[in-house]
Amino acid sequence: MFLTCWMRERKPVAYRIDSTILEVLNKLAKEKNTSVNRFIESHFLKVAIERGMLPEDTELLGETRGGNRKGKNTEKV
Repeated sequence: MFLTCWMRERKPVAYRIDSTILEVLNKLAKEKNTSVNRFIESHFLKVAIERGMLPEDTELLGETRGGNRKGKNTEKV
């Protein structure tokens, strides 16, 4: 399975989750200093790689808010 950056995107989805599990997810994400969404995404990526469903070099998508920031001047003044 070959995935390129331009083929991947984040899609908004909604799931119903047991409130107790949601509380645990919030605690786990807080321990990792990340959002629940990012925590879930990284956990399932790890599982998919371990099970051979994704190539080992697959990485999480970077920050996507605000569009593509590549090529913009990011030097500090």
